[in-house]
Amino acid sequence: MYELFDEFCWEKHKKVITFDYHKISGLKNFAYWNLSRAIIPTPMHYHSDIVEMHCLVKGKRLCHVEDKSYNITGNEVFITFPTEMHSTGSVPQNPSEFYAFQVDLKNKDNLLGLDKAFSNILFSLLTDLKYRHLKLENSHITLLKKAFGLFSKGDIHSTYSGVQYLCCFLFDIPNLSPITQGTLSKRDRHIQKALNHIEENFCSNIQLKDLAAISCLSLSRFKSKFKEEVGITPNEYITLRKIEYTKHELENSLISITDIAFKAGFSSSNYFCSVFKKLANCSPSQYRERFYSSHT
Repeated sequence: MYELFDEFCWEKHKKVITFDYHKISGLKNFAYWNLSRAIIPTPMHYHSDIVEMHCLVKGKRLCHVEDKSYNITGNEVFITFPTEMHSTGSVPQNPSEFYAFQVDLKNKDNLLGLDKAFSNILFSLLTDLKYRHLKLENSHITLLKKAFGLFSKGDIHSTYSGVQYLCCFLFDIPNLSPITQGTLSKRDRHIQKALNHIEENFCSNIQLKDLAAISCLSLSRFKSKFKEEVGITPNEYITLRKIEYTKHELENSLISITDIAFKAGFSSSNYFCSVFKKLANCSPSQYRERFYSSHT
């Protein structure tokens, strides 16, 4: 296994600001990803002396650490600690939007331009964290968005202003609520009703106004509340659920792709194939072929 670091990048879907660009002590890469389609998974790797945080704005992200797997959704942060082996699994990553950054702990007296006392406090905070999977508020995403925007300007004054926003985010981490099996059941009861209905009917033509009525919420309130609770929009969630179902059918039956498309509620096989390729990074036929070839 090996250490893995992205190089400076400024593309539509991936923007990575490296130390050579920002020159802030104790900070390695600071990145913003906005994936509209699936991409190849990140292989197993580690980082020496680095705490890495992935902060989901929307979508889903699978994270493997050592021998455990975690599903991260919108308004959640996932943390990996120094030398931990981690990856995004063996399947393509789902479309998602997230910020990610790395704090280098090699010099605990000089983190993010803080004086020695505050730098030591931040070092202790990051090394003493009890949980790696935490719930974010919209205000935390706003802090990261502001920080990254300032970093991207490139001038020293904007960069140091960005550091202040990033520090506000980091020093509030102990106040975040952990995501555990015990907290998963505490999802808003109105949205849970909608999720239950989707689970029972995702292959049919579900209307958002009907989900809103089931949730006893107005349509606008339902859509905003659903995204707040689940991390993605209702339509995105339904589509992902359909794709999960079609993967199961492709793996466990010899039904034609056209029939699978109609069973899942897609209007045509062409549209199904287009959506599937976007979310799985391969066509349905390629997915089926890969699955069977890996099990022979």
